[in-house]
Amino acid sequence: MWWVVSRGLVVTALLTGRNAAGDEPPERVVQYAKDALTVRVTRVPVDEILGQLGKQSGAEIRGEVRDRHEITAEFEDVPLPEALHRLLGEQNFALIYGDGGRLKTVRLLGGPLAPPPPSAAPPTASSVPSPPASLPALVGLFEAHAPVPVQGRLSQALGTDTATFSQLGDMALHHDDVLVRTEAVRVGLQVIEAEPEFRSAVISGVTGMGNGDLSTFVRGLAGPRADELVLRVITLARATELRAKASAVLQDMRAQPGAAPPPVAPPQPGG
Repeated sequence: MWWVVSRGLVVTALLTGRNAAGDEPPERVVQYAKDALTVRVTRVPVDEILGQLGKQSGAEIRGEVRDRHEITAEFEDVPLPEALHRLLGEQNFALIYGDGGRLKTVRLLGGPLAPPPPSAAPPTASSVPSPPASLPALVGLFEAHAPVPVQGRLSQALGTDTATFSQLGDMALHHDDVLVRTEAVRVGLQVIEAEPEFRSAVISGVTGMGNGDLSTFVRGLAGPRADELVLRVITLARATELRAKASAVLQDMRAQPGAAPPPVAPPQPGG
């Protein structure tokens, strides 16, 4: 949510293939340019598509694909975060940019956490992880949290009355309804602030990251909705530490070359 990359880079990769009848394989294209991806493939392993992205962009692909499957897809000039969301499905990822807005790293993170089995013991204060010291640890902290109750418009959008933090994040970043996006952020913040140990670990992890690292992470996730997302945190968070960090990140994002003009503050549900 969140991108400027080396301009003028257009490379088309034809992935070799062969069908059972021995006919010429259909055209298979993976093309990266201006932080957008064009894909026309049939039954191509997702790892190969990511490999082509790495070669064309010069970015390092870190982590592993959780669901190694073949992709059949056709889309053109889709912003990279949205394109990766289509290719990776439920798996989380982070885009890290370097000097000049060049894509530096694609970091593959864990997928959404399934609800624990009925026999699993409920989490206790002693099982809460120590405050995370890195981005993967912070993401893991959210993935380890049990599903939380949701209701109203957000519940209808999800089709369920509970949601993992991964699902809340997906709603907050990608849903077309601004009220659903806002409510997803509100629910996530309420859960964080209602659980003292969890709140302490999250605040420690967030405040322990540099503003620049956090702003590039946010832009990699939210793309053009980065400012909107951070503004929601500033508006809805009660924890002073979260509001202060979000304000600093927003300033850092707006100071970056090519930053979009400040958006209007997002509307609030029921407002």
